[in-house]
Amino acid sequence: MTDSRPPRRARQALSYRNYRLFISGALISNSGVWVQMLALAFVIERLTESGTWVGLAAMMQTLPAVFLGMVGGALADRFPRRIMLTFTNSAQALIALGFSAMWAAGVDRPAAYIALGVVNGCVNGIQLPAWQAFVTELVPRGALLNAVTLNSAQFNASRAVGPMIGGIVLAVGGPGWCFFTNSLTYVPAIFALVLIRVPRLAPADGDRPNVFKDAAAAVRYAADNPGIRLSILIAGVIAFFGQPIIHLVVIFANDVFEVGETKYGILAAATGVGAMLNTPFVAGRGSRVPRSRLVGLGWPVYGIALLGFALSPYYWLAVVALAVLGASHIATAATLNTVIQLQVEEALRAKVLALYLITLLAGLPLGAQLQGFLADVIGPRIAVGGAGVLLAATALWWVISGRTKVLDLN
Repeated sequence: MTDSRPPRRARQALSYRNYRLFISGALISNSGVWVQMLALAFVIERLTESGTWVGLAAMMQTLPAVFLGMVGGALADRFPRRIMLTFTNSAQALIALGFSAMWAAGVDRPAAYIALGVVNGCVNGIQLPAWQAFVTELVPRGALLNAVTLNSAQFNASRAVGPMIGGIVLAVGGPGWCFFTNSLTYVPAIFALVLIRVPRLAPADGDRPNVFKDAAAAVRYAADNPGIRLSILIAGVIAFFGQPIIHLVVIFANDVFEVGETKYGILAAATGVGAMLNTPFVAGRGSRVPRSRLVGLGWPVYGIALLGFALSPYYWLAVVALAVLGASHIATAATLNTVIQLQVEEALRAKVLALYLITLLAGLPLGAQLQGFLADVIGPRIAVGGAGVLLAATALWWVISGRTKVLDLN
């Protein structure tokens, strides 16, 4: 972490050893998560042939993290984040093996897979705030924007690589091998965490976290800081209207475009590909563009791309629409995360990030459940297209009103 050479702006954070280890392990393990997510959605859809069940599975995987996210934030502000992440990654590897064993045993009850997904969601709720806050221990403040952007980039790169690998593994070996593949991807992530060396931060006052007190403090702090408050609000809107497509794309693959497992994987990977293509701009030139402008462009395009995907008459046109959606996602998600990271106090960092993540994690499953239900009732095109219209309209109203200017505060 002492390289004196001025690194190229687009890859500034990668000049630090700890960050290189972190992002390498994260890319591999997150790719495995997407392999598992694709396989689980496939299993639920095949067992039930219901969009409502697919939405329910998405909700039950994510909702536990809503309730445990603040617990994770409180713990991450008091205990070594590296150790926390080592334990949570180990637990998720075992859960992935559990999914694989269930499929190998011939379990055909969707409720059983959803129940194990709930357990995974609980572990994820503890892990996510520590994961986000850990980035600030790996690079200096001057490289934080680049580090956050590259962290978002690796997540979206995994969204490109994971589903494509998952589609191939699903076609060749079936869901069980997808789950087993995910379990293996945690090994390099855990190894990277073991190799990382960071100074231990001074813990917050008090030996035991008080979740209710910490949650109240985080809410008050966020409410009193307009940039953080708006970032959390925008993230929630995008999560509710835009992010459910991650889980509902399987319905379009099977019922709308009627393609096989490999093309399903390509469709699911398209958002990650789009995000990767836009990463050089966001990580490089994006740091010199006002954050309100990045969000003001990316957010409306997100909704328009979602509408374009829903109405697309052709499979490959739908792939392009999802790639555009992914490009807009990296611009908005990385920027909103950076606003919070730059404006929050260190003592409250993980707790405020937990509040941000809770908003994301609550919006996505609730939106997926609603859109999945509407897909059964009025059809997936209308359900998802309507969400795209509402997302774009909300974005344009906020941007035109000038309310996004607070994102530029330091």
